[in-house]
Amino acid sequence: MEHRLALNSDIDRIMEIVRDAQSFLKSNGVDQWQDGYPNQEVYETDIRDGSCHVFMIDGIVAGFISVFFEHEECYDNLENGKWLTGDAPYAAFHRAVVSSDYRGMGIAGQMLSYAGNTAAERGFKSMRGDTHPDNKAMRGLLEKRGFICCGTIYLSGEKTARNERVCYEKLL
Repeated sequence: MEHRLALNSDIDRIMEIVRDAQSFLKSNGVDQWQDGYPNQEVYETDIRDGSCHVFMIDGIVAGFISVFFEHEECYDNLENGKWLTGDAPYAAFHRAVVSSDYRGMGIAGQMLSYAGNTAAERGFKSMRGDTHPDNKAMRGLLEKRGFICCGTIYLSGEKTARNERVCYEKLL
C-alpha cells in the first residue's frame, strides 16, 4: 500500500468516499456525519495544512486520515473520565475513512499505525481521537488497536446526543 500527503487533485475521490461513509453510518443507525460535516472545505483545509494523508492501493485512494500535532480545545472539557496523559502534549487524528471497496483489508489499522508512529517520531507520548458513541465499527477498531476509552466530550460545547463523542487515547 502506498501513502502520501493528500493533494488538491484527490478532493473528488475523498468526497466520494465521505459520501459512501455517510451512507454506511446512516444504514447502521449512526447519527454521525449526517449534517453536512465533513464537507469539502474541511478537507481542502486539511490538505492545505498538510494534515490529510491518503493511502492507496494500485494508485487508487482507498482511505485517508487527518493527523494533527497541536492542542485541541475540544479535548479540554472531558467528562466522565480522564486522559491517560493528563495535560501532556498529544497528537490527534480525525476523519479516518476507508472506502467500502476496501473495507476489511486492514487499511484503517495501518492508517492508525502510521499516525501513531509519526506522532512518536515527533516526540509525542500519546495519540487521541474521538467518535460517535454508536459508531461501533470505529470504537471496536480503536480498542483493537490499543486505544483506551477515556470519557466524553460534546462538540461545540452543546450537550446533545448529536454532539456527544466518546474519546480515546493510546500511549505511544
